[in-house]
Amino acid sequence: MSTLKLQGMQPLFYSPLTVFEIESAQALNSQLLSEIGTLHEGSSGMARSNWRGWHSDDDFFMRSEPGFQALRKHIVEAIQLATKNVSPGFDFPLYSLQAEGWVNVLGLGGLNTPHDHPNWTWSGSYYVSVPEGDKDLSGSIEFFDTRTNVRTLAVDGAACFASKFIMKPKAGMLLIFPSYLRHWVYPNESEEDRISIAFNARFAKTVRS
Repeated sequence: MSTLKLQGMQPLFYSPLTVFEIESAQALNSQLLSEIGTLHEGSSGMARSNWRGWHSDDDFFMRSEPGFQALRKHIVEAIQLATKNVSPGFDFPLYSLQAEGWVNVLGLGGLNTPHDHPNWTWSGSYYVSVPEGDKDLSGSIEFFDTRTNVRTLAVDGAACFASKFIMKPKAGMLLIFPSYLRHWVYPNESEEDRISIAFNARFAKTVRS
Protein backbone atom coordinates (compact mmCIF):
# COMPACT_ATOMS: atom_id res chain seq x y z
CA MET A 1 0.00 0.00 0.00
CA SER A 2 1.29 3.45 -0.91
CA THR A 3 2.34 5.77 1.89
CA LEU A 4 2.12 8.85 -0.35
CA LYS A 5 -0.36 11.56 0.56
CA LEU A 6 -1.23 14.02 -2.19
CA GLN A 7 -1.02 17.55 -0.82
CA GLY A 8 -2.37 19.25 -3.95
CA MET A 9 -1.32 20.44 -7.39
CA GLN A 10 -0.66 24.01 -8.46
CA PRO A 11 -1.54 25.08 -12.04
CA LEU A 12 1.81 26.77 -12.62
CA PHE A 13 2.20 29.11 -15.61
CA TYR A 14 -0.99 27.99 -17.28
CA SER A 15 -2.87 29.97 -19.94
CA PRO A 16 -6.62 29.96 -19.24
CA LEU A 17 -8.94 29.84 -22.24
CA THR A 18 -12.37 30.81 -20.91
CA VAL A 19 -15.37 29.85 -23.02
CA PHE A 20 -18.77 31.50 -22.69
CA GLU A 21 -21.95 31.09 -24.69
CA ILE A 22 -24.63 33.76 -24.98
CA GLU A 23 -27.99 32.08 -24.60
CA SER A 24 -30.61 32.82 -27.27
CA ALA A 25 -28.01 34.70 -29.31
CA GLN A 26 -29.93 34.44 -32.59
CA ALA A 27 -31.73 37.78 -32.20
CA LEU A 28 -28.55 39.57 -31.12
CA ASN A 29 -26.55 38.06 -33.98
CA SER A 30 -29.20 39.07 -36.50
CA GLN A 31 -28.99 42.65 -35.28
CA LEU A 32 -25.20 42.55 -35.30
CA LEU A 33 -25.14 41.25 -38.87
CA SER A 34 -27.25 44.21 -39.98
CA GLU A 35 -25.05 46.72 -38.18
CA ILE A 36 -21.85 45.09 -39.42
CA GLY A 37 -23.17 45.12 -42.98
CA THR A 38 -23.76 48.86 -42.80
CA LEU A 39 -20.36 49.43 -41.22
CA HIS A 40 -18.63 47.29 -43.85
CA GLU A 41 -20.25 49.19 -46.71
CA GLY A 42 -18.98 52.51 -45.39
CA SER A 43 -15.40 51.52 -44.55
CA SER A 44 -12.49 50.04 -46.46
CA GLY A 45 -11.11 48.66 -43.19
CA MET A 46 -7.50 48.22 -42.19
CA ALA A 47 -4.76 45.62 -42.54
CA ARG A 48 -3.64 43.83 -39.39
CA SER A 49 -3.36 40.03 -39.09
CA ASN A 50 -6.19 39.62 -41.59
CA TRP A 51 -5.40 38.21 -45.01
CA ARG A 52 -8.11 38.38 -47.70
CA GLY A 53 -10.49 39.59 -45.01
CA TRP A 54 -11.99 42.84 -43.72
CA HIS A 55 -10.89 44.37 -40.40
CA SER A 56 -12.87 47.35 -39.12
CA ASP A 57 -11.48 50.28 -37.14
CA ASP A 58 -10.76 49.59 -33.45
CA ASP A 59 -13.75 51.64 -32.26
CA PHE A 60 -16.20 48.89 -31.28
CA PHE A 61 -16.36 50.06 -27.64
CA MET A 62 -17.23 53.60 -28.73
CA ARG A 63 -19.96 52.81 -31.25
CA SER A 64 -23.63 53.60 -30.58
CA GLU A 65 -25.38 50.83 -32.54
CA PRO A 66 -27.83 48.94 -30.26
CA GLY A 67 -26.43 45.50 -31.11
CA PHE A 68 -22.87 46.61 -30.45
CA GLN A 69 -23.93 48.13 -27.13
CA ALA A 70 -25.73 44.94 -26.09
CA LEU A 71 -22.73 42.78 -26.95
CA ARG A 72 -20.39 45.12 -25.07
CA LYS A 73 -22.31 44.45 -21.85
CA HIS A 74 -21.81 40.70 -22.34
CA ILE A 75 -18.10 41.17 -23.10
CA VAL A 76 -17.48 43.35 -20.03
CA GLU A 77 -19.27 40.82 -17.82
CA ALA A 78 -17.24 37.98 -19.34
CA ILE A 79 -13.97 39.87 -18.77
CA GLN A 80 -14.91 40.38 -15.13
CA LEU A 81 -15.79 36.70 -14.69
CA ALA A 82 -12.57 35.54 -16.37
CA THR A 83 -10.57 37.90 -14.15
CA LYS A 84 -12.33 36.71 -11.00
CA ASN A 85 -11.66 33.12 -12.04
CA VAL A 86 -7.88 33.64 -12.02
CA SER A 87 -7.85 36.20 -9.19
CA PRO A 88 -10.80 35.69 -6.81
CA GLY A 89 -9.74 38.63 -4.65
CA PHE A 90 -9.33 41.15 -7.49
CA ASP A 91 -10.63 44.53 -6.26
CA PHE A 92 -12.56 45.82 -9.28
CA PRO A 93 -13.49 49.25 -7.76
CA LEU A 94 -9.79 50.14 -7.66
CA TYR A 95 -9.44 49.78 -11.42
CA SER A 96 -10.97 51.11 -14.61
CA LEU A 97 -11.41 48.86 -17.62
CA GLN A 98 -9.75 49.91 -20.87
CA ALA A 99 -10.73 48.11 -24.06
CA GLU A 100 -10.68 48.19 -27.84
CA GLY A 101 -12.56 46.04 -30.31
CA TRP A 102 -13.10 45.48 -34.01
CA VAL A 103 -15.04 43.40 -36.52
CA ASN A 104 -13.45 40.64 -38.60
CA VAL A 105 -15.12 39.43 -41.79
CA LEU A 106 -13.39 36.50 -43.49
CA GLY A 107 -14.72 35.51 -46.89
CA LEU A 108 -13.67 32.50 -48.92
CA GLY A 109 -9.95 31.88 -48.35
CA GLY A 110 -9.71 34.59 -45.67
CA LEU A 111 -7.61 33.96 -42.57
CA ASN A 112 -5.78 35.64 -39.71
CA THR A 113 -2.03 35.07 -39.61
CA PRO A 114 -0.25 34.05 -36.33
CA HIS A 115 -0.11 36.95 -33.88
CA ASP A 116 -0.58 38.05 -30.28
CA HIS A 117 -1.75 41.30 -28.70
CA PRO A 118 1.04 43.14 -26.83
CA ASN A 119 0.31 45.64 -24.05
CA TRP A 120 -3.06 44.11 -23.12
CA THR A 121 -4.14 41.67 -20.40
CA TRP A 122 -7.05 39.86 -22.04
CA SER A 123 -8.00 39.24 -25.64
CA GLY A 124 -11.08 37.57 -26.97
CA SER A 125 -13.51 36.98 -29.76
CA TYR A 126 -17.28 36.73 -30.13
CA TYR A 127 -18.63 34.72 -33.05
CA VAL A 128 -21.53 36.35 -34.87
CA SER A 129 -21.71 34.03 -37.86
CA VAL A 130 -19.84 30.79 -38.47
CA PRO A 131 -20.56 28.85 -41.71
CA GLU A 132 -22.50 25.70 -40.97
CA GLY A 133 -21.16 22.43 -42.29
CA ASP A 134 -17.59 23.72 -42.43
CA LYS A 135 -15.24 20.89 -43.31
CA ASP A 136 -11.98 19.97 -41.64
CA LEU A 137 -10.29 22.93 -39.88
CA SER A 138 -12.00 25.67 -41.88
CA GLY A 139 -12.29 28.81 -39.75
CA SER A 140 -10.88 27.16 -36.62
CA ILE A 141 -8.78 29.14 -34.17
CA GLU A 142 -5.46 27.64 -33.08
CA PHE A 143 -3.47 28.64 -29.99
CA PHE A 144 0.28 28.04 -29.58
CA ASP A 145 2.11 27.24 -26.36
CA THR A 146 4.36 30.17 -25.46
CA ARG A 147 6.79 27.99 -23.46
CA THR A 148 9.97 26.60 -24.99
CA ASN A 149 11.18 23.01 -25.04
CA VAL A 150 7.85 21.65 -23.76
CA ARG A 151 7.56 18.82 -26.27
CA THR A 152 11.05 17.38 -25.78
CA LEU A 153 9.95 14.60 -23.43
CA ALA A 154 6.20 15.04 -23.05
CA VAL A 155 3.64 12.85 -21.31
CA ASP A 156 1.36 11.41 -23.98
CA GLY A 157 -2.24 12.50 -23.55
CA ALA A 158 -1.42 15.28 -21.06
CA ALA A 159 -2.90 18.59 -22.18
CA CYS A 160 -0.32 20.54 -20.16
CA PHE A 161 2.41 19.27 -22.53
CA ALA A 162 0.54 20.02 -25.77
CA SER A 163 2.23 22.52 -28.09
CA LYS A 164 -1.03 23.79 -29.60
CA PHE A 165 -4.79 23.75 -29.10
CA ILE A 166 -7.41 23.97 -31.85
CA MET A 167 -11.01 25.07 -31.30
CA LYS A 168 -13.89 25.05 -33.76
CA PRO A 169 -16.07 28.04 -32.83
CA LYS A 170 -19.80 28.41 -33.32
CA ALA A 171 -22.14 31.38 -33.45
CA GLY A 172 -22.92 32.75 -29.99
CA MET A 173 -19.60 31.62 -28.50
CA LEU A 174 -17.41 34.10 -26.62
CA LEU A 175 -13.74 33.31 -25.94
CA ILE A 176 -11.38 35.11 -23.56
CA PHE A 177 -7.67 34.31 -23.23
CA PRO A 178 -4.42 36.00 -22.12
CA SER A 179 -3.23 38.48 -24.72
CA TYR A 180 0.26 36.96 -24.81
CA LEU A 181 -1.16 33.71 -26.21
CA ARG A 182 -0.14 33.48 -29.86
CA HIS A 183 -2.93 32.33 -32.19
CA TRP A 184 -4.21 32.32 -35.74
CA VAL A 185 -7.35 31.47 -37.72
CA TYR A 186 -7.46 28.76 -40.39
CA PRO A 187 -8.65 29.79 -43.88
CA ASN A 188 -12.39 29.97 -44.36
CA GLU A 189 -13.22 27.29 -46.92
CA SER A 190 -16.88 28.26 -47.19
CA GLU A 191 -18.63 30.63 -49.59
CA GLU A 192 -20.34 32.10 -46.51
CA ASP A 193 -18.58 34.80 -44.50
CA ARG A 194 -17.12 34.00 -41.09
CA ILE A 195 -17.85 37.04 -38.91
CA SER A 196 -16.47 37.72 -35.45
CA ILE A 197 -15.89 40.65 -33.12
CA ALA A 198 -12.47 40.63 -31.46
CA PHE A 199 -11.31 42.71 -28.52
CA ASN A 200 -8.50 43.52 -26.10
CA ALA A 201 -8.86 44.62 -22.48
CA ARG A 202 -6.74 45.66 -19.51
CA PHE A 203 -7.20 47.20 -16.07
CA ALA A 204 -5.74 50.57 -15.11
CA LYS A 205 -5.32 51.55 -11.47
CA THR A 206 -7.70 54.38 -10.60
CA VAL A 207 -5.93 57.45 -9.27
CA ARG A 208 -7.54 58.66 -6.07
CA SER A 209 -6.85 62.01 -4.47
